[in-house]
Amino acid sequence: MPSPPPPGLIDPHWLLPFFCCLWLLICAGLSLGGGWFSLSREFRSDDEAAGQHFRFRSGALGRWPFPVTGYGSCLFLTVNDQGFRLSIFFLWRPFAPPLFIPWTAVQSVKAQRLLFVRYTLIRLKRGWPVVAIRGDAGKYLAATYSRVSPAP
Repeated sequence: MPSPPPPGLIDPHWLLPFFCCLWLLICAGLSLGGGWFSLSREFRSDDEAAGQHFRFRSGALGRWPFPVTGYGSCLFLTVNDQGFRLSIFFLWRPFAPPLFIPWTAVQSVKAQRLLFVRYTLIRLKRGWPVVAIRGDAGKYLAATYSRVSPAP
């Protein structure tokens, strides 16, 4: 019969379940805090999208005044004439299913800068969370939106 662990130490049999529960709790907090979960209620899409693909890009989601939940080098973005598909690396995907946001749901797309970081800020209609995409993926998204969206 195995002896109990010394006082003050954690039983090693509980480390993996504890780590898994902690990981799921962190994923749920990020999804709820940034608004990914609320976006998934309307824009969830498990279908692949055709178009220009960008892998392992950085971005953020959140509410006004600026997206607060950052996703560093773990976003996948596909942009086409109907809209854009946003998904996340599989390790962070619990509670954050892939999204397809049509251009008709987008209020504005603007290039912005915060200190030395350039990003594209996507404001959605109906008070949805703001989406920010950094780098060339954001530039391509803005160019596509300006090409396909109707002029005001």
